[in-house]
Amino acid sequence: MSERIEIPAGGGQIVHVFGLDLTGPEAEAFVRKPTTENGAGWPLKVALGARQLEPAHIEHIRVGDLAGIGLTGYLTEGLGLDPEAVEAGRDRLDALRGEVVILRPAAFGGEAQTLTVEPPLIHAGGYPELKGATTMEPLRSPSAEGHLSQPAAPSTPTPRAVKWMAAIAAAIVVIGLLIALTGGFR
Repeated sequence: MSERIEIPAGGGQIVHVFGLDLTGPEAEAFVRKPTTENGAGWPLKVALGARQLEPAHIEHIRVGDLAGIGLTGYLTEGLGLDPEAVEAGRDRLDALRGEVVILRPAAFGGEAQTLTVEPPLIHAGGYPELKGATTMEPLRSPSAEGHLSQPAAPSTPTPRAVKWMAAIAAAIVVIGLLIALTGGFR
């Protein structure tokens, strides 16, 4: 039986996680988009029943590679998903073994579509991205108001530095003359 998932235009800021009942090279071939111009016959796109799919916004991960952080930690800390929503789906996410496919909202190319998920994919849930706290207060700093300080004027060399530069230049000239008069390097 296939699961239906409604994807709104723009992706809805929901990241979808799927278990993949394949491993190794089979899993790689399933997720990798074919090199044909329109990606015809792309197994992932076919199993999702998707009309539009952007490979740059798809992740294929082996759950075992996430040792130490785990899948739920990767989703919250790595992708910035809502920790409460991920925690609510923890049992389903922790049950995933082997390989997973993660589709970020942009994976659907901004197009509204209905997915009909077929094996070897198992939908483990859709999790909202955590929105950062934003305020609409104006910034209060001189640089935000367009008042920038003038850059410092370039410093001029001190008389002592000028004397040293002249002495070094004279030494280089003397060394060059000595080399020329003695016949150079042999």
